[in-house]
Amino acid sequence: MRIALIGYGKMGKTIEEIALAQGHTIAGTFDIDRPAEVTSLADADVCIEFSTPATAVDNIRTAIAAKKDIVVGTTGWYDRLPEIREALGTAQSGILYSANFSIGVNVFFRIVAAAADLMRNFDNYDPYIHEVHHRQKADSPSGTALRLAEIVASRLARKNEIATGRMDGRIPENTLHVTSTRTGTFAGTHTVGFDSEADLIELTHTARNRKGFALGALRAAEWLRGRKGIYTMDEVEL
Repeated sequence: MRIALIGYGKMGKTIEEIALAQGHTIAGTFDIDRPAEVTSLADADVCIEFSTPATAVDNIRTAIAAKKDIVVGTTGWYDRLPEIREALGTAQSGILYSANFSIGVNVFFRIVAAAADLMRNFDNYDPYIHEVHHRQKADSPSGTALRLAEIVASRLARKNEIATGRMDGRIPENTLHVTSTRTGTFAGTHTVGFDSEADLIELTHTARNRKGFALGALRAAEWLRGRKGIYTMDEVEL
């Protein structure tokens, strides 16, 4: 594939390294100082976008205007999905977005879903989610933690509220608490726990580096080719 990298920070550079090793070509690199434009995407087969919540929607719109497929790894813009659906309309583009493209994390999502299903009838197990990332990460909690919360809450009727901030005092029984730590150089650790008086069950995924995310983004780009519309990693065969 000929890949346009929109967002050329640490993640973009890791994708570039692995893409070249796999025999792909980099059709262009773009960042805040050199934003992607319709004409500059002409030679690309697909765009892979890891930028910021403030720029992601404009980048997606540019790819749609250029009739290019785009894989979006940026989070924090999902409230504008209706706007993107309207902009896509009948355009000849495919969009695939995810809170996390790591193959391991997407397997982890499915494991957590199965665990939450098993916990439906065991009200004495109280779920929680905690994530740890490097101190330079801009968003908190992570998009992956929020996706995990959605997975758990959608399967447990007793948890119909998600709290992501500081909780002062007793937490309501219907609330699923998502907490975060920012320190050091952690690539990303996510833990889903189910706690009871008798015992504790914990499921944890720990990223060792950015390569897993890059490999997953490239897998998503390969899967997206020839498909039109909006997709997530839930639909990609792992």
